[in-house]
Amino acid sequence: MLMNFNLMSTSISILTAIFVISFISNIIPFAGAPYTLIATDFLITYGITPKNLILVIIISGIGAALAKSLTYLLGIILRKPLRNNRNIPLLDKFIKSRYFPLALFITAIIPGLPLDDYLYIGGGLTKASLIKMLLITVPSKILKSAIEIPIELFGIIKISNIINVNPLFLSIGLTILFIILGVILVKIDWYSIYEKIVQKYLNNRRP
Repeated sequence: MLMNFNLMSTSISILTAIFVISFISNIIPFAGAPYTLIATDFLITYGITPKNLILVIIISGIGAALAKSLTYLLGIILRKPLRNNRNIPLLDKFIKSRYFPLALFITAIIPGLPLDDYLYIGGGLTKASLIKMLLITVPSKILKSAIEIPIELFGIIKISNIINVNPLFLSIGLTILFIILGVILVKIDWYSIYEKIVQKYLNNRRP
């Protein structure tokens, strides 16, 4: 039987560890590391109570969101190498559009697909406001933790044990996959595709 502890009164170090793990797990772009699985393990170890669950959800979400600041920094570093990339003006136009906040919020929630990393790199490239992006991502990541951690508590970890799949190996595979995908996305001439779509749309509207 699991012993129940109050995370706040027992040890601040446990909450700090959850924050640090969530932060580090999200530092590497496209990693998709299972930080919520680790947070879930802490809950199982130290006691599943409503208060503990809420604390872990909030702390892990904040840690994951703040880590995106370093992904944004990567975009700043890439400005010079990609200054002649034809996709940058199109990316800048999208980031300044009214659809970007919603896109950032949704991509930050999607499990296993670090699509928000692409947007943060784009934000760094186009000098978007990091503060505004974080104000969107923090509640989004908290919501993600609120969805994933309870699900993992009551199912995923047990299933993982039954089929004997190590989440760490899956995370490494996803990291490699999304790095390759990121390189492919940079190489594609999105501006030309955008021009063709716009031209086709305008031609169809002509009488």
